[in-house]
Amino acid sequence: MAIQDHNLKLTEQQYRDLELPSYSMLAAIDKQGLDVVGGVKQSFNLKFGSLVDMMCFEPHRVDDVFYQGSAVKPPTANVKKICDLVLEKLDGDKGDTVQVIGPLGKRRNRKITSNIKDYEDEIMQASVKLDIYKKYTIEKLMSTVCSAGSEYFKDKIVSKGKNFIKPEMWKHAAHTAATLITHPYTAKYFAQNVPGIEIIYQYKFDTVVNGFRCKGMLDALVVNHNAKLIFPVDLKTGESPCKDFPILFTAHRYYIQGALYREALMSIVDKDFELMDYVVKPFEFVYISK
Repeated sequence: MAIQDHNLKLTEQQYRDLELPSYSMLAAIDKQGLDVVGGVKQSFNLKFGSLVDMMCFEPHRVDDVFYQGSAVKPPTANVKKICDLVLEKLDGDKGDTVQVIGPLGKRRNRKITSNIKDYEDEIMQASVKLDIYKKYTIEKLMSTVCSAGSEYFKDKIVSKGKNFIKPEMWKHAAHTAATLITHPYTAKYFAQNVPGIEIIYQYKFDTVVNGFRCKGMLDALVVNHNAKLIFPVDLKTGESPCKDFPILFTAHRYYIQGALYREALMSIVDKDFELMDYVVKPFEFVYISK
């Protein structure tokens, strides 16, 4: 079998739903104790790293998973309160038809749109309920809410079910991904159609290491078929400068990932007759500072 044949044909969510030990679980146990088993573990903001990963390795999925916000700054507090109250009553996604209650208490069907100007009745009701802008005319109320809250409202509607990314973070992530893809040190991980070289992104495995079943997902697996060498690669992003990566390597227990994933790949290779001549090289970490 080819090394690609051992790549699990699962979506990322299906992979994460596998109830098997992984590097992240082992690292969390090492840092925080056994309480992390069962899902009680510290929450880290991984949006930036996840976005960069996907921009680099699965760009075709970016728009399905992430939403690039358009609001550069949040609306004023009062406008935000009105927008949020209107949004609370819209139980559905853009394009869905939902039932709403008009100013006189009558129920009617309406299609959810991302244009805040379509919600005049709801904005009036929210203004009254919240006791905000109660002396404004309807024209002034709509002008105030729409001018300050239209982008915020649109972002909330369109981003449902996706990871919302602020414009500045999106721009930063796109620059980071472009740097990785083109930089002389890292461009080799993205080189396509090189004779004898196979690169598999988001390589997922489920195998047995030292008698224990485990899972893992690599950002990239580079296979040199000419030299019969396999290079496991993982991308890391962080706030700290690159010179501090040795400290991060220890603090985040990346050595567990490197050791576990290499052993896992070696077990896959050892059990496959067609791959037995291949050598799994030491794990390679690619780190880029935000």
